[in-house]
Amino acid sequence: MKRSVVRLNRIAASRIGGFQHQVRTKLLITVARSLFLIAAVIVSLLGCDARALPTADAQVRVRQNLDTGWLFARQVHGTGELGSFDRHVIGADKIEPAFQGAPLPAYDDSGWQPIDLPHTWNAYDVTDSQAGYWRGIGWYRKHFRVDSQYAARRIVLEFEGVGQDAEVWLNGTYLGRHKGGYTPFSFEIHPRVGTDNVLTVKVDNLFDSTTPPTVKTDYNFYGGIYRRVSLVITNPIYISQMYWTTPQVTVESAQTAFHSEITNGSRAVMHLTLTEQIIDPKGNQVGTISTPIVLPAGQTKALMQNAAPIANPQLWSPATPNVYHIRTSLHDGSQLIDAVENPLGYRWFRFDPQHGFLLNGKRIQLQGTNLHQTYPGMGNAIPKSRIVRDLEMVHDMGANFWRTSHYPHDEASMDASDRLGLMVLEEIPINKEIGNTDQYIVNVSRMAQEMIGRDRNHPSVITWGIAGEINAPAPISKRVVGSVATLYRQLDPSRPVTMHAPRGEEIADLVDVVGEDVSAATDKDHDDHPQRAYMTAEYSAALIGRGIYGTDLYSEDIGLAAHEKHLSELNQRPWMAGGCIWNQFDYDGETYDPVIPRIVSFGMTDVWRIPKEVYYFYQSQWSAKPMVHIVGHWTWPGEEGSTRTVEVLSNQDEVELFLNGQSLGVKKNIPTAGLLYPPRTWQVRYEPGILKAVARTSSEETTDQQATAGPAYAIALTSDTSQIVSGDPESVAYITASIVDRNGVVIPDAHPAISFTWYGPGELMKQNWLGHGTGLTWNTVDGTTRVAFRSTPHSGRTVISAYSPGLRQGRMTINVTAPGKQDEMNYIDLDRNDELQ
Repeated sequence: MKRSVVRLNRIAASRIGGFQHQVRTKLLITVARSLFLIAAVIVSLLGCDARALPTADAQVRVRQNLDTGWLFARQVHGTGELGSFDRHVIGADKIEPAFQGAPLPAYDDSGWQPIDLPHTWNAYDVTDSQAGYWRGIGWYRKHFRVDSQYAARRIVLEFEGVGQDAEVWLNGTYLGRHKGGYTPFSFEIHPRVGTDNVLTVKVDNLFDSTTPPTVKTDYNFYGGIYRRVSLVITNPIYISQMYWTTPQVTVESAQTAFHSEITNGSRAVMHLTLTEQIIDPKGNQVGTISTPIVLPAGQTKALMQNAAPIANPQLWSPATPNVYHIRTSLHDGSQLIDAVENPLGYRWFRFDPQHGFLLNGKRIQLQGTNLHQTYPGMGNAIPKSRIVRDLEMVHDMGANFWRTSHYPHDEASMDASDRLGLMVLEEIPINKEIGNTDQYIVNVSRMAQEMIGRDRNHPSVITWGIAGEINAPAPISKRVVGSVATLYRQLDPSRPVTMHAPRGEEIADLVDVVGEDVSAATDKDHDDHPQRAYMTAEYSAALIGRGIYGTDLYSEDIGLAAHEKHLSELNQRPWMAGGCIWNQFDYDGETYDPVIPRIVSFGMTDVWRIPKEVYYFYQSQWSAKPMVHIVGHWTWPGEEGSTRTVEVLSNQDEVELFLNGQSLGVKKNIPTAGLLYPPRTWQVRYEPGILKAVARTSSEETTDQQATAGPAYAIALTSDTSQIVSGDPESVAYITASIVDRNGVVIPDAHPAISFTWYGPGELMKQNWLGHGTGLTWNTVDGTTRVAFRSTPHSGRTVISAYSPGLRQGRMTINVTAPGKQDEMNYIDLDRNDELQ
C-alpha cells in the first residue's frame, strides 16, 4: 500500500527526536484533548475496544519522521578488501564483545557518533586509493518518545531501505530481521512501545550468497540505514491494503476496480463503510463508491469495488502525465476511522512482437536510460530531493522511460516519474551468482512482494523486471527466473515481466519481454521467435571522459559517434520497443574506470551531473523543446589557420553557423533512416573569437555559442538556488565552480585543485578525490566541478569560498532561512562596516 496518506485536520507540528518530544494539535481545544486522553486510558484497560476511538477531530493516520537524532558505531573487524567481489565473511559476521549488550535499553551508547538519516558508512572509502571498501556490521540506536495520546493506537515502525541485512530490537525485544537492501519493511510495535523507547538496528553489508546482489562488477554494496525511517500511527481498525486496476480504458471511458483489505484489530464486531473517491488532476471528485462492511473482531476482510465508468478520462502518458488520486476512507457511522491516498493513472499498453511498445493505442518508442542511486560524498544515502532532481534531468534530456538498475529505488523516484511522465521498468537484483536455491528464491520472492506492494499504484510503472546476466547453471537460473516470473504474474497480472540478457532460450521463454542489445544475434533471435517481444534493457555505447576531445579512445568525440551509431541502429528496428542507455550518470565503482579511478564513466553526465556532449545529442533526438548545441569548445591555441570540423546538435529545421559575426552557411535538417535530427557539420578555418550557432523554425530562434578563452584568471561560483530551508535535510544547494578568464569564459581542459570553505549556517559536503583524500579539496574536470551545500538548524547568510593558488578567489552567498527564524549572522555587516572605516 502506498505510504502517502490523507492527513485530515493536521497536527501543526509533530516531532520525535532524541530524548525530547512534543506534539501540538491544531484544532483540538484543551477540554477535547483531555477527554481524548481519558478515553485512551479506558481503551488501554479494555484491550483496545474499537468503540473507544479518538474523535473525528483527531488525525486518524499519523506519519512521524524518525530520521534525526540517531547514534552510530561500527564494529572493528570487517572485510571487503575485494570490494563487491569479497566473499570472505569469517569473523566479520560475529557480534564483537563491545556490542553484546547493544540491544538493551540500559546499554551505554554515550560514546557513539551522533548522525542523522540517510546514512551510509561507505560514502568515502569506495572511491579512496585503497582497494575495496569496508564491509561488516554497523550499529544504530535511536532514543525516542511516543506521546501518551497514542497509547490505544496501532503503531508501525517502517524502514524504507537498509543495506543490506538488518536486525531490529525495540526496548530490548527482538522484532525481526530483513534481508535485502532495496525494499521497505515494517514491524508492528504497539504492544511493545512505551513513552520512552530505545530502538536498536544491527546492519551488515557482508556477502550473502542467498541475498542478491551477491557480487557485481561495477557498483558498490553500501552499508547503512540509507532511506527514511518512520512511525505510522493508526486506529486498531485500519485499511491494510488498497490497490487499483483498470479493467478497461479507452479514450471515451475508463473502468476502475478497487481492491482493498480492512483489518479489525479490536475486540468488537465492527459495522463499517468503505468509501473510494476518484479525484481528477484538477482536484475535482469525478467518481465515488461506498460499501458497507461487517467485520468480526481480529479479522481481515478483502473486497473489490467497481466504480461507475469515468467518461472521457484524461489519459496518462509521457506527453500528458495526468495523475488522478484515489481517496480511500473507512467510517464507523459518521466517524472517520482511517484514510489513505494513492495515485491513479488511466492508460493501456502492450509490448507487441512486431510493432514494439504501444501506449494508449499508439506506438511510442521507449527512449530510456538506466540510473544508479549514488552521488559524490553521499554514497547511496542521498536525499529525496536529489532523486527528484536527477529524474528531472532525465526528463529534460528527452527520455520517456528509465530502468531502476538493478534494484527498486526510493519511492520518491516513482512519485516523480508519475508527475513527469517517465515510464518505469522496475526490477529486483537477480543476477550474477546464486547461492542455496531454495533460500535464494525465498529472499527474492519477498523482495518481489515488497516492491510490487509498494509501487503497483504508480501509473508510471509499466513492467516488472529481473536484472539478468545470471551466471548460475541453466537449471538453477530457470528455476529462479520461473519462480519470480510466476509470482510477478500472480501479484500483478496487469504488467508484463521483463528480463535483461536471459542467456538461453529456456530462460527467455519464461518472461514476456526480452532485453537484448541491437546485434545480428538479436535479429536472428527475432526471426526465430516472431512471437517474442524485445527491447534493449541497456546499451553501453562508450566510456567517455568529460572534456576529452579528439581521437582518444575515451574522448567525447568518439563516445558521441558511438551513441549516434547505436541509436540509429536501434531506431531502424521497429519491432524493438526501444532501449535504455547505460548509464545516465557516471557513478562510483572499482571497474570500468579508465578515465577517473574508481569512477565508471558510461554516463551522459559526470558524477556531479555536469552534462557530456552525448546528453545534448539525446536531447536533440528526443526532446520537443527547441535546442541547439555546439559540440566541444573554441579554444585551440597554436592551431590558427587550421581546419576544424564543427558539429552542431539541434532539433530545429535549420541551423546557421557564425564565426566572429560572419555566416559560415545554413544547414537544413535531413532525416536519415535512423535519426530524426542528424548532427550537422561545418569545416571551419580556426581563428580565435566567438563561434555561434542559430537554430530556426518558422516561428522561433534558439542560439548557442562558444568563445575562445584567455588565460585563467578566477574561480566563478554559481548555485542552482540562492536560498535553502533551515533545518530541512531535503534542502540542498549544488554549487558549480568554474575556472574562467577575465571575461568569464570557462577554460577548457583546466584541472587545478579547488579548496572550498564556508562560514555561516549550513554545511558543505565532503568528497573523496585521489591525491587529496576525504575533505573539501578536489580537482576540476574540464574547468568545472560541483560541491553540495546542505542546511543545518541555524539560519542566516552563509558565505562560500573557493580557492586555488594563482586564481582570484570565488565567493558567493547562500541564504539559509525559514519562516519565523531570524538571521543569526546579521551582525556581520555591522562588524565589516566598522573594520572598513
